Amino acid sequence: MNAFEICEALYALPGGVVESRRRPIFKPLTVALLGVVLLIINFVAIDSSMEALSMLLLVAGVGLIGYGIVVTAMRLTSDERVPYHTPSKRYMRYSEKYYDRSQLETLQSALLRNDENALSSIATSNISAITLVCYRSVDSSIVAYALYQYVDMEYCMIGDVYIKA
Repeated sequence: MNAFEICEALYALPGGVVESRRRPIFKPLTVALLGVVLLIINFVAIDSSMEALSMLLLVAGVGLIGYGIVVTAMRLTSDERVPYHTPSKRYMRYSEKYYDRSQLETLQSALLRNDENALSSIATSNISAITLVCYRSVDSSIVAYALYQYVDMEYCMIGDVYIKA
């Protein structure tokens, strides 16, 4: 799903409340380091008679190292940027909910009223005919919504981006 429009609307908010940032490499590097620690424990502290534990630590360590290296490399080489909420000093959370086409008018009226209770009461679906994309700050001080409709093998935005600040 291309959420470019919703991100641009968030970046345009006055006062620089939301800015575009790259995701940090700290977390995947920590995962890779955890894998290294598991391998060290495997070779230093595990007795050769405990083959099952040794194999578990070996597989888990190599898997964590591989994951950490791949994600770190992707974040370093990618130009992907995501919304960052500067007052809370945290990245905004992304979520999607799927609905039937029959609920489009109900969704639009709830978004126009900024009624989150009405949005949460609408029954979701497993089919993404209508998709509600949401970026939310951790403290919910800023919430941005956009509706997308699946038409001709692509998602097209319906209406405007709804921002509750």
